Amino acid sequence: MNQNLTKSQIYNFNYEWKFKLADAFPLADAVEAWRDGAGSFFYEKEYNEQDWATVGVPHTYNDQDLFVARIKDAGSGQKRTFSFYRKWFRLPPFHNGKKVLIEFEGIRQTCYLYINGKMAGYYEAGIVPFAFDLTPYIEYDGDNLIAVATDNTSTRDLDYFVAETPNHPEAVPGAFMDSLTELESIPQSIRGVRYFWNCNDFNPSVGGLSRNISLHVKPKLYITLPIYSNLQTKGVYIYGTDYDIQHKQAVIHSQAEIRNETGCGKSVILDSVIYDHQGKEIGRISSGLTLIPAAQLPACPPLSITPVDAYRKEGERYLPQLEEEVEPTLTNSVEVTIVKHSALVSGLRFWSPDDPYLYTIHTELKLDGEVLDTTITQTGFRKVSYDADHGLMINDNQVWLTGYAQRSSNEWAAIGIAPDWLRDMDAKLVRESNANHIRFMHVAASPADIRSCDRYGVVCTQPAGDKEHENTGRQWDQRMEVMRDIMIYFKNNPSILFWEAGNNSINKEHMREMRLLKEKLDPDGGRFMGCRTLNTDEVVQEAEYVGTMLNRHAGRFQSEKMPVTETEYLREEAPRRVWDDFSPPDYDYDNLWLGLGGRKQPGGDCHDLTSEDLALYAARGYAEFFNDRIGGASAKNFYAAAAALCWTDSAQHGRQAASENARMSGRVDPVRIKKQSFEVFRTIQSPVPMVKIIGHWSYPQVGGSNYRYALKEFDGTYWRKTGEYSFRNPKDKTLYVLGSYSIARVELFINGKPAGVCDKPVDTFVFPFEHMDITQSGVITAKAYDYQGNQVAVDTIETVSSPSRLKLTAFTGDRGLLADGADVVYVDVEVLDEMGRLVPLAYDRIDFSIEGEGVFLGGYNSGRFNGFGKEDSVIHQNHVFAECGNNRVFIRSTRKAGNIRLTALMQGFPEESVVIQSCPADTGALSLEPGQYLAPNYDVAPVASGYPFKAIPEADAAKYVAEDKVYCKVLVDGQEPDTRGILSIYDHGSIYSPILFILERIKSQRPQLFDYSFDPEKGILTLTSDGTTVTAEKGRTHLLVNGEENLLNGEPYIHKQTFIVEINAVVSYIKEVVSYYDEKVRVFRIELP
Repeated sequence: MNQNLTKSQIYNFNYEWKFKLADAFPLADAVEAWRDGAGSFFYEKEYNEQDWATVGVPHTYNDQDLFVARIKDAGSGQKRTFSFYRKWFRLPPFHNGKKVLIEFEGIRQTCYLYINGKMAGYYEAGIVPFAFDLTPYIEYDGDNLIAVATDNTSTRDLDYFVAETPNHPEAVPGAFMDSLTELESIPQSIRGVRYFWNCNDFNPSVGGLSRNISLHVKPKLYITLPIYSNLQTKGVYIYGTDYDIQHKQAVIHSQAEIRNETGCGKSVILDSVIYDHQGKEIGRISSGLTLIPAAQLPACPPLSITPVDAYRKEGERYLPQLEEEVEPTLTNSVEVTIVKHSALVSGLRFWSPDDPYLYTIHTELKLDGEVLDTTITQTGFRKVSYDADHGLMINDNQVWLTGYAQRSSNEWAAIGIAPDWLRDMDAKLVRESNANHIRFMHVAASPADIRSCDRYGVVCTQPAGDKEHENTGRQWDQRMEVMRDIMIYFKNNPSILFWEAGNNSINKEHMREMRLLKEKLDPDGGRFMGCRTLNTDEVVQEAEYVGTMLNRHAGRFQSEKMPVTETEYLREEAPRRVWDDFSPPDYDYDNLWLGLGGRKQPGGDCHDLTSEDLALYAARGYAEFFNDRIGGASAKNFYAAAAALCWTDSAQHGRQAASENARMSGRVDPVRIKKQSFEVFRTIQSPVPMVKIIGHWSYPQVGGSNYRYALKEFDGTYWRKTGEYSFRNPKDKTLYVLGSYSIARVELFINGKPAGVCDKPVDTFVFPFEHMDITQSGVITAKAYDYQGNQVAVDTIETVSSPSRLKLTAFTGDRGLLADGADVVYVDVEVLDEMGRLVPLAYDRIDFSIEGEGVFLGGYNSGRFNGFGKEDSVIHQNHVFAECGNNRVFIRSTRKAGNIRLTALMQGFPEESVVIQSCPADTGALSLEPGQYLAPNYDVAPVASGYPFKAIPEADAAKYVAEDKVYCKVLVDGQEPDTRGILSIYDHGSIYSPILFILERIKSQRPQLFDYSFDPEKGILTLTSDGTTVTAEKGRTHLLVNGEENLLNGEPYIHKQTFIVEINAVVSYIKEVVSYYDEKVRVFRIELP
């Protein structure tokens, strides 16, 4: 058998793309707008592409406008429209007649793909990896043209956006749209069902060919790919059973789909060879001889696999069918034979967060002794279980999962989309912060992010597609189809332990559907299927784990059966640049605050927090879940995992809508510079003793305008500056030190002299030192002691002198900066004093110039944006400003290798330069250049797990303070209104709640049920429903119901500038509303008619 005629090949298809921003919508308008001078369409071979840019993938046009505008509730203000891509390639002669499949690791939102002038397929769901079979359209002896039209339109601040194309012969792909504001203007013939998760606030829309692309060339007898849309195949599934952790062995199973398109039956053997990180074979699994019958396939694959029965054509309209009117979600592969084999393998090194060891498995398809096709899978083997008394167990070790919730777009400022090696850096940073868990939010994370989590031991919660509440009909079926695709593609990734069915509660039938789907597609992967905000017995019974939000519906009845995870606590925000209220330049956070409990609205800031304030919120938030963990101090034994919102400052919906260009809830900023919050979490999540002084030690001396801050007063909406000023007292500041769980006592020293001792921490981790004089220059040291009196940790901060020079440091992937037109190098710029120490109060402008083979992309600053009287965004500019003494800028390579010189200049100081050498890379249309990443070090395995967090009785007795109130959650039809962080309190049968937020939610869903008004000056709420008028007044212990007194259990009051009242007494008067308290999960349920 001729080897060249039989072997398969995977090509890196990321290079030699031509790009044009069409800036038109919908597809037909975009295509028509960009005809060339001869009238040719962009997808035709004859088209003149002379003025198109050459780009590499990943590519986005939103790198230049993300984080440029002021943030809004709708997210960032980036462009959302159609763009076009073209690429030419020619197959080598030895591939004549083979299968040709193109794989996209994802796109946002749609892909309409043409080859040689013909549409070969389309995909519109915007989340999962997808692929098309190009074989029928390939010209084996000539040049082939791939053309892609993609749009990233979405809800929020757009009148029109893409909707699903019905799979009907008369339905035109790319023509269907939806609108939340202009629906009536859309002809009924092209009104479609939108994808619920296609929104800019919860799923920031970053357009273009933003993920890796591969071209698979295979013989006609081959192993399928794990891609259901649009190939309808599942590929290889590798998993372990019968784990013997002590003796390092398990039964390893390999299951593969084989398709035979040769026209006659073939008998094959399947081998799976397991290699360790050094390339040594450590196990081999072989099947017997298996007959693979010939497949019977249509000449051309379908353009779409959207179910044909999803819509009914009625006149000119396409009507979505009800769930019960359509067939169950398709999961069967088309014309394949499944070959299964297994063997006991010894000497295994098991995957865990502490030792994320990966094996490389070659699954080889052999015919007559020769290898026809090979699929390479990187995976790890781990035993996963759950015990009600010990919590989550990985390889028989208890593991406390702690980390962050992160938007799956995982966008960056300046570069938009990161190359794979920067995603590895992200994962390394997560682990450096002593986290081991990421809950990706709303939609599935990219394959590159999941691979990074595999490599660095970050346990993942992987969702499919959702926004914020339950769906029915076609939108629910879309969610099922996406979950199917996700499980098929990611079933071999060991970092995924949780499949998330939804970002909010779903009903028991839907939960059962999701669980059964997992049992069918991933029965042996050691993963749990569940959902956020499950709080009723009937739904919990159908789940395998439960996610909570802010701990308001966790119960032991759940954690006795399955893992309970907190999915997104700590919603507060603070920018990196503001240290505290005692640091220049403002000695305050200069913003436009809406006040505690203020109503979220455009142009207002919901938070007034410095980095120091956020540190205290973080410690308090984490302490709640840490103490409520299985084995925790509260003895509630609820939680197996907790995730804080978010990992990065991001382009999602933001609450600092007057002062910032991003959602400021991150541990790192949008270019992954560590915020103070990073150090906070690194300390409080640490499994070993650690101590950290919050802030810096370079405060100015008293005098002049130092410590002067602007006074503000509340005008009914905002806290505005009065024009008057006052002064902080830096000789009477509380200084905060954080200590990890095992720290019992902290001693503080200033310039070697004792300055205080704290052995009574608050919120488990915070050691406060009151009445400190922060103007004392020199050295401040915190020494930490455990409960045996041993010094176990120390932290020191020095006072620095004035800025003296800049320092530039360049960072690349493992193979250097690749000259491929897509790779990037980032350069950290630091402002140093004469002793080489970072100057934490430097905020100066730094200008850059570049020479050589690189494109300068600039960097990022918080608080700077264009519009609303400001034009100071630094995105894609030749300058940035130092923040807290440093910043970061980016350079994209060209396709020519050579030197790049970057020079930085800060006024009044000598310029500083760094030289980067870019390396040659194979950038051909059919490239064999491997992807670049940051390889982990597998040479030394850890001795023991660092994350059991076993209880320290002395610490629990000294640190834990039980809640003095019983907090509860209020749900309206199963969904929680946003109460701006103000909690509802359960007290002797009554629920005291911030009622205005809850009434607003009910009103938005059922406006006809009632009317209400609130007089903030008098503190009087008036509600009218079905002829009944109810009045509640601040300080008055009874309601007036049609003028008659009705006694309350407690008087209404004002808290954090909002009205608190016994909500169960008020909402009962709204017509047909049912309300009751569910004691088991501490939820007050309001059910609307």
